[in-house]
Amino acid sequence: MNKLHKPALLSLAISAALAAMPVAAATSDDDTSNTKARQVTEQDVEVIKVSGIRSSIKESLFQKQNASSVIDLVVADDIGKFPDENLAEALQRIPGVTITRNGGEGQNILVRGLGGGYNVTTLNGRKLASEYAGRDFNFDTIASELVSVLKVYKSPEASLLDGGIGAIIDIETRKPLAMEGRTIAASAKGIYESRTEDTHPHASFIIGDKTADGRFGALFSAVYSRKTLRADTYSASGFFDEDEGWGVDSAGVPVDTNGNGIIDADETYASKIPSYMYFANAQDVRERLGATLALQWQPTDQLDINFDALYSRYNTDGNRYQIGFVNYDEEWTPGTPVFSNATFDDLGRVVAMRQTGENTMVELLNISTPRKTDTYQLGLNTKWQLNPEWSITADAAYSAAKNQNAGDNRFIVARGFVDAIDINYNTGNILPDVVISPGLTADQVYGAHYSYNSGTGVDDKITDLKLLSQYQPMEGFFSRIDTGLTYLKQTKAQNQFASANPSQFSRGGFYLTRDGYSFDNSTVFTRGEFELFQIPNSAFVAPNFKDFLKGEDSISPSPWPSFNYDALLDYYRSLNAEATDKSIVAVPNRAGSYQVAEEVTTAFVQFTIEKELFELPYMLNFGLRGSKTEVSSTGYAYDLSKVVLDSAGKPTNNTWRQTSPMTFTDSYTNVLPSMNLRLNLQDNLLFRFSAAEVISRPELFYLRSWIAPNFDTQKNGLPQLSRGNPGVPAEKARQADITLEWYYAESSALSGGLFLKDIKSFIENKEGRAVVDGNEYWLAQPESGQYGAIVRGIEVAWQHSLAEMLPEPFDGLGFQLNYTYVDSEYDDPARKARNLPFQGMSKNSYNAVLYYEKYGFQTRLAYNWRSKFLTDPEAWGGAAWIADYGQLDASASYEINKHFTVYAEASNLTNKRYWGYVKREDQVNYLERFGTQVAFGIRGSF
Repeated sequence: MNKLHKPALLSLAISAALAAMPVAAATSDDDTSNTKARQVTEQDVEVIKVSGIRSSIKESLFQKQNASSVIDLVVADDIGKFPDENLAEALQRIPGVTITRNGGEGQNILVRGLGGGYNVTTLNGRKLASEYAGRDFNFDTIASELVSVLKVYKSPEASLLDGGIGAIIDIETRKPLAMEGRTIAASAKGIYESRTEDTHPHASFIIGDKTADGRFGALFSAVYSRKTLRADTYSASGFFDEDEGWGVDSAGVPVDTNGNGIIDADETYASKIPSYMYFANAQDVRERLGATLALQWQPTDQLDINFDALYSRYNTDGNRYQIGFVNYDEEWTPGTPVFSNATFDDLGRVVAMRQTGENTMVELLNISTPRKTDTYQLGLNTKWQLNPEWSITADAAYSAAKNQNAGDNRFIVARGFVDAIDINYNTGNILPDVVISPGLTADQVYGAHYSYNSGTGVDDKITDLKLLSQYQPMEGFFSRIDTGLTYLKQTKAQNQFASANPSQFSRGGFYLTRDGYSFDNSTVFTRGEFELFQIPNSAFVAPNFKDFLKGEDSISPSPWPSFNYDALLDYYRSLNAEATDKSIVAVPNRAGSYQVAEEVTTAFVQFTIEKELFELPYMLNFGLRGSKTEVSSTGYAYDLSKVVLDSAGKPTNNTWRQTSPMTFTDSYTNVLPSMNLRLNLQDNLLFRFSAAEVISRPELFYLRSWIAPNFDTQKNGLPQLSRGNPGVPAEKARQADITLEWYYAESSALSGGLFLKDIKSFIENKEGRAVVDGNEYWLAQPESGQYGAIVRGIEVAWQHSLAEMLPEPFDGLGFQLNYTYVDSEYDDPARKARNLPFQGMSKNSYNAVLYYEKYGFQTRLAYNWRSKFLTDPEAWGGAAWIADYGQLDASASYEINKHFTVYAEASNLTNKRYWGYVKREDQVNYLERFGTQVAFGIRGSF
C-alpha cells in the first residue's frame, strides 16, 4: 500500500502547488515590478541568438562558463540544424567522450572510459526510456534535427538525477517562446552510400509561432529518413598460445607435413591461421520517423507552463550474409579435411596451408537482427514565481520505449562442400588470401544444419515526478537554496523467444529419429563423413553484393548466395510440420523473460554561496541527495521449497521442476554529498573544483528473477545453484575534478582539467555455501565485490576563432581541438597483474575541427581519433583489442539568400578500416569496411 500511495502523495503535492497559482495575483505591485525586472535581466543575459558555427560555439562556451559544475555541450548551429546527423557522433566531439559503432554509425557512448550502465540519459532533465535491454541508451534512435543542445554533466550536483558514475547526458529540445516569432524551416537531402551505391531520402520540417503578446507559443518538428548501410567484415577466433593456456599439445592446426595422408602424433602446430574464419556482408536498411511538440504558456509574469512531447520510431532489418569454415580438428564435426602444403614463419606458426578432401566444408549463414523500436516521452512543467525570492516548480513526465521482437532474429546455417580452401597469411597484408574452389553459388548442393530463431522484446516505462523549490534571498549568506522531492519509477520487461531445438533437421534425420518423428528421407545425401538433408535450390538467392572488402589488398572469397528463409521453412515443414513448429519456430523462453521495477524516492537540498575570496568572486554549491531504491523483480523460477534431496545430493522428486511466476523484492538507500566551486581568478579565467559521491545502479540482468539448480555436477560436495539478486546494491564511487578555463575572446577558450574516480567495488558473481529453502547449495549470485578500481585522466580543449587575427577573407577561419587521456587500475591483485584497462576504454583520444564561415559559406572538417581499446579480456588466445581508429567527416553549405541554403555532408571520407586483434597485432580477429556516406540537400527557412 505504501508503494501505491507514494506517487499519489507526490501528485497531490504537485496539484496543491498548481491550485495555489491564483495567489500570485495578490502580490504587491512592487513585487510584480521587481519580478518583471529580474526576468528581463535574466533574459537579456542568457538569450543568445544561435545561427552559424561560430555562434553555436559562442553559445556553448557561454553556457559552460556560467555553469555551476563541470559540463560540456554541443549546441545546434540553427533551428533543426545539428552539427552531426547522429547524436552519438555529435557527442564524440566532446572531450572525454568516445563512441561505439553499429555498421559504421555511432550508437552508444563512453564518458571518460565508462559506458553501459555508468551513464544516465535524460530528455529535458527527465530520465528517458530506452529500448536497450540493459541500462545503456542507443543514441541512434533519436534524429539530431529534433535536438537543440546536448549537455554532458561530468561532475554531479545534488539537484541532478543520480545513477551515473560516468556522466549525466541531457538531450534538450527548444522552447517556443525563445523564438523571435513565426518560424518555418524545412530541409531535404539525398544520402548516397558508396558500398551499396544507393541513394535514400532524408527530410525534416519545423514550424513554430507565438502570440503577439509573447504569452503563448507552439513548436512542432518532424523528421524522416531511410537509408541502407553496408559493411564488409572478416572475423576469426582461436589463436593457440601456450602462454595463454593453449599449447600445441592440447590444440592446434593438424597438417600432414610428411604427406602420408594422415595426421601423425607430432603433426599438430601452432598457427597464425585462426581456428575459425568468417567473411560477412551486412546490409542494413534503417528507417527513422521522429517528431516533437512543445507548447509554452506564460499567462502571468509569475507563471510559466511548458508541455513537451517527443516520439521516435527507428526500424532496422540487420541482415548479414556470412560464410565460415574450420581450420582445425574440431571434435564435434563428423569429418576433418586434409590439411597440407604448410608454410611456417620464424615463430614456428603455420602461415599458409590448403584444405582438401571430401570433408572440406564451408558453412553458409544468414543472420538477421532486426530492431523495431518506438520511443516517446510526455512532459509537463510548471514554474510559479511566488515572489521575487521564491519559486516552485512541479514537473511530471511519462516515457516509454519498446523493441518489438517475438523471435524475429534468424541464425540459419547450411553446409556446402568444395574441393579446396587455400589460405595464405604470408603475403604481408593484414588479412590472409583465401581462395575457395569452386566458389559458392546458389546452384550448388547444400545440406541443412542449424536454424535458430530468437529474439528479445523489451518494454520500458518510466514515470518521473518532481516538486522543486528555489529560494533566492535578496541578501544573506546564501545566494540560493534549492530543495526538492522526486519520485521515479522505471519498469523494464524483457520477453525472450528461442527455438527449442535448432539442430532438429541436422545430420540427415538423426534428431528426428531420436525424438520419434517420422520423415521423408528421399532428400538425404552423404558427402564424406557428413549425412544431411539437401535443401532445394529454390531456397537460395544469388549474391546481392559485389566488390567485397574493397580497400583491402588481400584476396577474399567471391560473393556467395543467401537464403530465402520462408522457402527453407516450407521445406522443413514438408519433412515434418510438427517438428518444424515445435523445434524451429521460436517459442517463449521463460528463463529469459522477466520484469524489473525500480522505485527511487529522493529528497535533496543544495546551498549556493556567491561571494568574494581575497576580492576574487566565487560560486560554491554544496548539497546532499538522499534516495531510497526499492526493487521488485518478477519472472518464472523453480520452487526450491519443493526440492527433497537424498544422501547423494540428488532430488528424489520432480515436483520442483515446474516453473511458476515469482516476485522478489529488496531495497537500499544512498546519501550522496556533492560540492562544486567556481573561482574567478580574472573575469575570463575560471578555476573549478568538484567533489562528490556517486552511484551507478546494477545491470538489470543481475536483478532478474532467475534460479538455475544443477544437481548433476556437484561443487565442493554440494549441488550447485545460480540465481539473480534483486537486493544487490548500487556500485559506489568518489570522484573529483580540477579544471582551469580561460575564455580569452569571443568564440575562443582554452581549458584543461584533471579528474579522478575511485570506484569502491564492482558487482561480481560470488560463490559459497548457502542454505536455500532448507537445502544446502554451492550458491553463485551477484553481490558487491571486494575490489574496485581507480579511473584517472586529463582533458584539454582549445577553441579559437581567427576573426581578430587574420585579414579578409581568412578571418572566417577557426578551429576546435581537444585531447583526453584516461587510465584505469584495478584493486584486485589478479586483475592488476594482467595490466588490462576497462573494457571499451581508450587511453588516448582527440578531436580536431577546422571550420570556415564567411560570405554565406560554412565549411567544416572534423577528425575524430581514439586509441586501441579492450573488447574481451578472456578471448581464445589472449586479450582481444580493437585497434586505434580515426574518422574524417566534412560538411559545407552556401546561403543563397536569407531563405534558402544548399549544403553537402560526408562521413568517413577516408574509408579507413576498423579492425581488431588478439594479443598480437598480426593475429587479426576482426576487420570491417563500411562505406562513405555523401549527402546533398537544400534547407529553407521563413
